[in-house]
This record gives sequence, C-alpha cells and structure tokens, in this order.
Amino acid sequence: MHKKIGINLAFSIIWLISKLPLSVMQFIGNTLGAIGFYTVRSRRKVGLKNLSLCFPQMSEKEKNKIIYEHFKYLVNSALQYGLLFFGSPEQIKKLVKLKNFEYVMEHYEKRPVILLCPHFVGLDLAASRMALEIVGYSIYSQQKSNIISEKLKNARLRFIKDKGGEVFSRKEGLRPIIKRLRETKRVFYYLPDQDFGERDSLYVPFFAHPTCATVNVLPKLVQLMDALVISVFVHWEKDHYVVEFSRPWENYPGNDLKQDIIKMNKVIEEMVLKAKPEYFWLHKRFKSQPGMERGSIYNE
Repeated sequence: MHKKIGINLAFSIIWLISKLPLSVMQFIGNTLGAIGFYTVRSRRKVGLKNLSLCFPQMSEKEKNKIIYEHFKYLVNSALQYGLLFFGSPEQIKKLVKLKNFEYVMEHYEKRPVILLCPHFVGLDLAASRMALEIVGYSIYSQQKSNIISEKLKNARLRFIKDKGGEVFSRKEGLRPIIKRLRETKRVFYYLPDQDFGERDSLYVPFFAHPTCATVNVLPKLVQLMDALVISVFVHWEKDHYVVEFSRPWENYPGNDLKQDIIKMNKVIEEMVLKAKPEYFWLHKRFKSQPGMERGSIYNE
C-alpha cells in the first residue's frame, strides 16, 4: 500500500513538472544532473569505465566532462517523461522534430521496417513522436514494480493502442512481433545495444573494446520478414530533440553473421560520436566477457 501511494505521488510530481516551461525544467534538470554526477558514484564509475574501454586514449578530464554532461541530459530526459505520460500531441510535436521521415513513409505498410534506435536519452519521446504519425511495435523490460511497468506500457501505447499498435514484454520474445510485422508491414522500434548475456549474442568490437556481447538477431529478423533496416539517431538541438532517419540499409544482411553484427555496431558508433554525452554510458554495456564472471569487468 505504501509503495503504491509513493508511486502515485511520484507520478503526481511528474505531472506537475510537465506543466513547467522548458527553460525551468532544464534548469532543474541541469542542477539535479550536476548533483547526481557527484553523489551517484557507483553509476559515475560505470560510465567512466565504459568510456575507458571504448576510448582508451581519452583523457580523464574529457571522460569526466562527458559523464558530467550525460548526467544532466539523463535527468532532463527523466523530467520530460511527464510529456510521455501526460503531454498533448502539440506539446510532443514542439519538443520532438522528425528529419528525413519520408524514408520510413516510402515503405510503411508496404514492407516491414525495423527502426534501429540505439540508447540515447530521448529515445522514448522519439517513439512517442513517431506514434503520432505511424503505428508499430516495440519491446519493454519488466520493472521491479508492476505498477510502474503498466504505466510505462500505457504511456508508450497512448497514441497507437486504438490503431493496433502493441508493446510486448521482453519475456514474450520476438515471435509475436514477427507475426504482426508479417501481417501489417508496419514498423518495429528496435533497441539492440544492451548486454543480455552470451545467449543469442556474438562477441564483436564496440569502439576500441574487442569483446562486446552484441545481440545477433537483426540479420535474422531481416531475412525472416524480408524487412528493411532504417537507423534512427535521436539527439538534442538547442530546445528540442531531432529524430533523424537514415536511408534503408543496402545489401543487408550479407553472408557472414559476424560481419553483419559488426556493421550494426559501426552504425551505432557513428551516431554516438555525433552526440557522446547523450548516449547511455551508465548501462553496464560490457557485463559479459569471455572467461570472466558476469559484471566483474566493472570491479577492476
């Protein structure tokens, strides 16, 4: 009961924050983010370790600067979640702009499209903005609280539920999404850059680190559904997010699964280099390592 009251109180605060002017929201977010950098030491260490693995020549000063800025971007995006739950279509359109969206619309409902979106801070608002234009499918991870999981799921379905859009639990796997895409030829919002262990993964490079456990599903999905892949780059510009779509990938997949996964990581790397502080460095991206206890690389 106390937990439920606490969650409802938190969502009331999120609703109030969503009513604030963006400049005030950013001031609060930047302040809390700066405090978080100094106080949430365990996550700061994860971020610095990830940067050390990816960019071994980077100075300590530069790594700290990136993680400091990342904390601010991350908290700002958390405060903006109020718009995900309560924002009007007009508010979301003002905060999130689409670029090269015609690359998606050329194929929408004619051929399945996999929208490959790495973990940048604005990814959920980007999905909400796209949901005002098209209907698709995505996956969510179950949270510790069922109440929070349901609220997040409902927020992601706000604009597409009555049009056939669906959000599936990671536990359900990809089978229901494959079925829907074959039937409707709509889009799948796919986030492949997390470490889910060695199962269904290959060890391939990510920046300078040679053994990043990377999910090997993308080429298989493309072949199963005769789908197209369009990469999605979400980044912040002055006072709004830009969701930038690539042209459909050509000659993908090839004949070598490992090279196909390496290509995927290369595409993600190119996006990260354009907006380093906005990428999710606080995730333990390299938990799985050959011959090591899971997560132990972060104890070094």
